[in-house]
Amino acid sequence: MISPEVFYLHLQGEQRGPYTIPQIDHLLNSGLIAEETLYWREGLEQWQPVTSLVRLRRKANPWTKPLLILGLLLLLTAILQFFGSIILIGWRETNQHEYTERAAYWRARSIVRQNALPEGAIVEFDGFAEQEVELRPPTEAAVALRGEITLRNGESQQSAWSVPMTFDPRVREWSGGPARPGTP
Repeated sequence: MISPEVFYLHLQGEQRGPYTIPQIDHLLNSGLIAEETLYWREGLEQWQPVTSLVRLRRKANPWTKPLLILGLLLLLTAILQFFGSIILIGWRETNQHEYTERAAYWRARSIVRQNALPEGAIVEFDGFAEQEVELRPPTEAAVALRGEITLRNGESQQSAWSVPMTFDPRVREWSGGPARPGTP
């Protein structure tokens, strides 16, 4: 009796074999035989393509993973390019833990953003050198901020705020406010 696991291949014009299905699978998927190769076994009327006997598994493209990583890096770079400065400014405004003029300035900016702007407005503050920060030891500070507000309707105007600040040395945190309108 002939085993149903015995197959012959038609290679280079001649019949070769016998082969088993795992052997044919290995030959096909390792590239040792072409997908157009034909097989036969006893009981078949004609030769059949080996792809009807075993499945051809496509090899992964060696460029897929590096291109995917490159694409993700480009996307991350674009996101950081667009949002990076916003994230950095937000971090600076909320994470000031020293009793310094610069720390009082950054925290006062956050207070103005949170409590002193019209709804939907955005502010572009002048730089640190153009602001007035007065430390009043041991824990007080007065910060005068200036900047340009862009309102929801697109109009811009110069504005100023006076923000009284207090530093709590136990928790190393600034608090303050309310921000009052100042002279631009």
